[in-house]
Amino acid sequence: MALRPVKLTRVLIISTNDYKGEVIEKVHDFGMMHIENVDPEIVESLGPGKFPEDYKKINDLLLTYRSLEKALIPINNGKRYRFRNFDDLQENINKLTVNERVFKIKEELESIKTRRRYLENETESLNVLKRFGIDAFNLISQTVSFFIFRIDENNSENIINEFSKKSNISFKYSKGNMYEFIVVFPRSEELEIVEIINRYKGVVLSLNELDGKTEELLKKHLEEMKSLSERESNLKKELEEISREYYNLVAAIAEELEILSRKREIMQKFAESGNVFALSGWIPERDIGRLEEIISSATKSKYIMINEGTVEDPPTLLENPKTFRFFEFFIKFYSLPHSLELDPTMIFAVVFPIFFGLMIGDVGYSLIILAFSIWLYRRVTKPPRKSMMPKSMRNFGRSMMSNWSWSMLARAMVVGSLWGIVFGILFNEYFGLSLPYYSAIIDPIRQASKLLLLTAWIGVIYVNYGLILGAINHYVYSKVYANTEEGRKHRREMVGRIGWVILSWGFTFFGLWLLKWSLFYSFTFEISGIIFIVTGSAVILYGEGGYAVMEMASIISHILSFTRIMGVLLAGVILAYVLDDIVIKALHYHVLLHMILAFIILIIGHATNILIAIFEPGIQGARLHYVEFFSKFFRGNGKPFQPFTSVRKYTEKPEK
Repeated sequence: MALRPVKLTRVLIISTNDYKGEVIEKVHDFGMMHIENVDPEIVESLGPGKFPEDYKKINDLLLTYRSLEKALIPINNGKRYRFRNFDDLQENINKLTVNERVFKIKEELESIKTRRRYLENETESLNVLKRFGIDAFNLISQTVSFFIFRIDENNSENIINEFSKKSNISFKYSKGNMYEFIVVFPRSEELEIVEIINRYKGVVLSLNELDGKTEELLKKHLEEMKSLSERESNLKKELEEISREYYNLVAAIAEELEILSRKREIMQKFAESGNVFALSGWIPERDIGRLEEIISSATKSKYIMINEGTVEDPPTLLENPKTFRFFEFFIKFYSLPHSLELDPTMIFAVVFPIFFGLMIGDVGYSLIILAFSIWLYRRVTKPPRKSMMPKSMRNFGRSMMSNWSWSMLARAMVVGSLWGIVFGILFNEYFGLSLPYYSAIIDPIRQASKLLLLTAWIGVIYVNYGLILGAINHYVYSKVYANTEEGRKHRREMVGRIGWVILSWGFTFFGLWLLKWSLFYSFTFEISGIIFIVTGSAVILYGEGGYAVMEMASIISHILSFTRIMGVLLAGVILAYVLDDIVIKALHYHVLLHMILAFIILIIGHATNILIAIFEPGIQGARLHYVEFFSKFFRGNGKPFQPFTSVRKYTEKPEK
């Protein structure tokens, strides 16, 4: 089960400059052409592509209106705009009169923010002076200076001792969560005092306004901060009113300017002379007919379009069924598939959730993870205006992944937790308890040896599947690069992958014989295992050379690595069982204190186990794919297919 990326072909289009603008419009609207630089030989014949005269003007306007869009509050009223052409866009720009006012509001808001920060710092220092009973004007002096600072309790005694040794300074301090100090000293001692404060990690508070009594200055600062808050509130209301009326128009203008800029920027990849131009790019093979119709319409059939023969690898365009498409995120997170190899998205989409659910193996845990995953998906796709989650936690989450990435992870966990419910029913596991109405098909604790063997067999089958896919990939490469050294190399590596398959089965047969597994415990299977090992080793040596000998033992570790599925499952099941057993025994002895402690342990223990069940199956399931499975066939390092087109959110395509 694997799909290949969409097959692409590179085409060269040549036409007269009279139709260049129309061709660019049509190709942009077509939206399925990845434009590349034209072949250097053609560029040398025709000349390089040039930016049109209005390119700089459009870019300058784009910079202005992107800044204006950013300055406004994003209030989308759903209205979309259609601009017939650049002149029509320019007319709308000229009608817009709020630019200057918006930038002035933002400038004033920044000024208020800066002034408030200054006043808050001053107020903090003045409050320290107030607690010490010192008036600010007493600190005005030509000969002495002062510092107000805070320091943690661990360093307070050391700095007090340092200051006490100096006869020419005066200081006061007060105790609290942080020690607060004011130290007065001759100006000639300033550098030494700074060095002492820094040595003990003191935090200096600023105080610049000293002309007055402390109480009066505090009152003055508080009044000014109140006035600033009122002014800020009025400005924000005004900005909101402007945004409500003009945000969509400004965003539409910025969007249209960006589209126009891209249409002009792409011309630098062309080749052109005074009369003709040439453009080149990749398109899906199935769309060649559609592109010819479009170019013929744009140029009134005055064009040449040919398939370019090129040694370059095409970009990668993935096209998976819509239901599984979001799993492409996990493949791209590892590496984008090369355009000529198999795309493992479908495999990952089916197998990863099964591994995830198998490692949870509990209905209760899976239901909680399912609820959490649905909440997480809704939380990141439609975030509330006000969040009860601490800002530090939100910032930490965003620093790890974007909201879109979190949504992909949540969707995968939804599917995985559904499988967890299925396996939980099969194992008869409900928060570590078993329902009396039916017996488990497999008991994870009592039949652990069967689970161990089952996961090992999963490893055998999955690793071999990867090796077979690797052989298929090398076969395709050998055909693409036929009659070249590269093609011969891939043909040998294809043979090498077949050798790995034979070797892995040899180790499997021989290992099962050593374990005296009844189905394989016979002289025939012992000999078969040895023959497979010898044959596989010989085929690998032929296909991949002597260095592959050092890697032969790795096939065993990769197969056995899949037993971690059973390990993660068993750890969770046993911990849940122990937690439940503590409560059952506490209830049996009817000691109130023991029952209370047991319930506390139960809640904390199950919460911890659920937290582990969220992360561990996902990490281990991904690892089994990225390391043990992908290493057998996946090349990656594909170049993304980036079609020349634009997504319109605030604008509509002009009518022709």
